[in-house]
Amino acid sequence: MTDRCRLYLITPPRLDPQGFRDTLAAALGAGDVACLQLRLKDAAPDDIKRAADTLMPVCHAHDVAFILNDDAALAHRLGCDGAHLGQSDGDHAGARALLAGKILGITCHASRHLAMEAGELGADYIAFGAFFPTDTKETMHTPAPTCWNGGRR
Repeated sequence: MTDRCRLYLITPPRLDPQGFRDTLAAALGAGDVACLQLRLKDAAPDDIKRAADTLMPVCHAHDVAFILNDDAALAHRLGCDGAHLGQSDGDHAGARALLAGKILGITCHASRHLAMEAGELGADYIAFGAFFPTDTKETMHTPAPTCWNGGRR
């Protein structure tokens, strides 16, 4: 286990894989990146496959794990290093079994209970939020006061 902080990057919601490849390579070469999540929410599976076929080798050349958002079965078929699932993205226990030996991340919104459940299922990491306004996701959760700024407001 490491105690150093590493970056977890998420792609823009829409991208041209060929055009994004050089931008990704530059980003991965600029810092200590652990994972890239391909997050193309409204893309067709064929478009996701094309993006994965183009971007996954760039990640692997930089020793960065390639994670697919929302679909454990597609991540498995494409040979991704793992998947990141939201609470409504299917059977988390089934995903853990399908992705044995791979990375599984689960979004837990603002819920410690969901985080505990994800840990019990064998999630490799959990994510909270979104807590702050973003152009890519509706902000629906707020952190508990004790989680925000060390309990200070």
